[in-house]
Amino acid sequence: MSDPIYGEIRNFSGSTSVSGDRAIRMTTQESLAVALVEPPGVEMSRAGKRFLLGNSAAITGIANATALVTTAAQFALYNTSDRKTIFFEEIGMYLTSGTPGVGGTLWVCIFRLPVVAAPGTAYTGTKVSSASGVAAGNLVCKASITISEPAAPNWFPIATNSSANVTAFAASTYLEHRDLQGSIALPPAYGLGMAVVAPAGTSPLFAPFAKWIELDSNLE
Repeated sequence: MSDPIYGEIRNFSGSTSVSGDRAIRMTTQESLAVALVEPPGVEMSRAGKRFLLGNSAAITGIANATALVTTAAQFALYNTSDRKTIFFEEIGMYLTSGTPGVGGTLWVCIFRLPVVAAPGTAYTGTKVSSASGVAAGNLVCKASITISEPAAPNWFPIATNSSANVTAFAASTYLEHRDLQGSIALPPAYGLGMAVVAPAGTSPLFAPFAKWIELDSNLE
């Protein structure tokens, strides 16, 4: 025989208490109120599981490719953990300097080799912090990585920019996917290659940004 569960039909109280007995909140229709107050993702941020990649100072980007890439990743986001999997929520590149050409596509791939150096040697200007502000995380960003395994990476187009409004203003051009919802999983000791393919423009340079959560996960 299982134990009964009792609830209380009431308004949300907003209590910060985390100890003691409390009745499960129910609605006036006698259904269980499940995450009707918290915005999506609150618990991952509160628990220190969500992280952000951005820049901490002026950053020198990397030039885009003008033809489809094979093994040359402009940037690599590498999971240095030995047990946590990185589940991406957002991935993108932004203009740091120069004038972009019209349009472009951001391509990504998952690779195993080469092993990328530890977080202390991240690409200059990039910074990882938790979404609650504490510097942490197992992702490291490196530039100009030549992928050796798999020998023929699966490059996948993940974002595009077709705007004809080109400008030399930094951060004016983005190629971004902000709704991944964890659909790309990066296992321990694997990397995510990133490359912008676009017209030559006038010396455009790009840098990466990302948002993700880190969780222990059994990968089949």
